[in-house]
Amino acid sequence: MYIGKVFKFGLLWHFARRNLLRTLLVSLLVCVLYAIFDIRGVAIPFLPIGTIGTAVAFYIGFKNNQAYDRLWEARRLWGSITNSTRSFSAMIVAFIPDKTIREDLLNRHIAYINILRLQLRRTIPWATNREKLHQTFVHDAKELGEYEIAIRELFQERDKMDIYDQVKNKSNIAASALAHQMKVVTKLRHDKTITDFEHTELVRQINDFYNWQGGCERIKTTPLFRQYSIFSRVFVDLFICLLPFGLITEMIKLTDNGHGWQIWLTIPFSMLISWVFFTMEQVGEFSENPFDSAVNDIPMTTICRNLEIEILELLGKTNLPPKIEPHDDMML
Repeated sequence: MYIGKVFKFGLLWHFARRNLLRTLLVSLLVCVLYAIFDIRGVAIPFLPIGTIGTAVAFYIGFKNNQAYDRLWEARRLWGSITNSTRSFSAMIVAFIPDKTIREDLLNRHIAYINILRLQLRRTIPWATNREKLHQTFVHDAKELGEYEIAIRELFQERDKMDIYDQVKNKSNIAASALAHQMKVVTKLRHDKTITDFEHTELVRQINDFYNWQGGCERIKTTPLFRQYSIFSRVFVDLFICLLPFGLITEMIKLTDNGHGWQIWLTIPFSMLISWVFFTMEQVGEFSENPFDSAVNDIPMTTICRNLEIEILELLGKTNLPPKIEPHDDMML
């Protein structure tokens, strides 16, 4: 998640450069054909192009609303995971007097939220933008490594490679971790370590984690419906390609007898307008999958580390891991 107060030029150029170069070439070609080769047919009325632009703006607005809903729902789901984690941790500490059992349950929960984070960041080719501009800008962050390597390192850090060998081939390791938590909590009830009421409350919390995880997986595995995503890009590309042909007509009106330097204003104005439209389209495109290791995605790593610190403090630990610092003004 980008947290800078302004977008740096490097970031803006990273996303806009391909479109700006394309628009520069098209608008330059139109101006050369008209001003140098005197091909007057390249100048067409701006009215139909403006009408297309209005329709495209409405279409992009609808798409962006849907993409924002997905992004905001994802953040709410991780807010629910945060709240449930705090409740679950407090219950464990209050219900279970045995310090070893307590630490085992909560350390397993720390592993669970990190496994879920890694699973959600796993790349699904059909759910990732084909240009991958949103990923390449943060590719050097250590956090965004290969899924299998990251999962192995997670178990290695906690000296649980025996458990890793048991779960590494499972299709949903996070769900398996929750199932194991359920078994442990049920065994505690059978051993009379906790009461029936306490068992019920802990099971309810674990069920909530299943629900929050399912909500995240639904967003991850269901892309924005393609009829909106694909045609949005097609319409924007069409408008941008036609734009210089209409703008040059308006610039001709500023000249005497159709000749003058004003014709070349078509180039900067085409680039400016195309940048606005293309950026609006990109905002929706890069927001539809909020778990895609991108610039504006949910900062799951930061959330997980903050929860880990809170849990360890609750257990009375003093050797706490450091908080995650922003990476190039981005919270990972």
